[in-house]
Amino acid sequence: MLQRLSTVWPLLLLVPLTVLLFLAPQLNVALFLAGHHALAAVPAPLWRIASVFGDWPSVLMIVILLGLRQPERLAALLLASLPIMLLAIVMKAGFAEPRPFLVLPPGSVTLLDVPPGNGSFPSGHAMASSYLVVCLLWLWPERPALRWTIVGALLVMLSRIAIGVHWPIDLVAGSLVGWGVATLWFERFGWLRLSRPGVQRFAVLVAVLSAGYTAWVVLQLHGHHEEVWLRMALALVALAGVLRLARKPT
Repeated sequence: MLQRLSTVWPLLLLVPLTVLLFLAPQLNVALFLAGHHALAAVPAPLWRIASVFGDWPSVLMIVILLGLRQPERLAALLLASLPIMLLAIVMKAGFAEPRPFLVLPPGSVTLLDVPPGNGSFPSGHAMASSYLVVCLLWLWPERPALRWTIVGALLVMLSRIAIGVHWPIDLVAGSLVGWGVATLWFERFGWLRLSRPGVQRFAVLVAVLSAGYTAWVVLQLHGHHEEVWLRMALALVALAGVLRLARKPT
């Protein structure tokens, strides 16, 4: 019962916050402006680095690294991301909500990074970072210190306001969807375990995908911000890990 409460209580907080911001659009705008200007006191590179821990490719590289500790659970961990990413694509296209810098008066928003070209609602970064936290709590529910990873997810959310690309409601709703779907997934499919041969076959597939992502990151090294090196490090470490896993004798 206590373990279930540890994953459900954030939903009890996120639901009323989402409803409040939906019913009070003026509050949503006011919170964005106040937060965006206050967070400008922190150097822009730090916010861009924090944001890396909410972009889907980087989060998946981290989940791969987590899965190396319990390889039989690697498939369940990674497959949990698919319904969340699908929801992000469908909801962004369906709502097509403009981002803050597109609707607020000129000079109100200082963009700290290249803006995404898709819709603002909900935040994919909030969905991804919430999914990552649930993965950690599912793998190691007996470690109370892991609750502090929620603070990391909050920093990712703040980074999106600081960078100037998300409204508060995007972040709250994105966290609600990411946390809720991931929790439901592990309750329904947490039993999924790979056999030793299955682990190796799955590791080969993951290695191919990781290698493709690593190659893409290499192409981004020139002319991009410094956080691309963090993406590169995560990709290389994850790739090395799954290659080692795939080569283990059965």
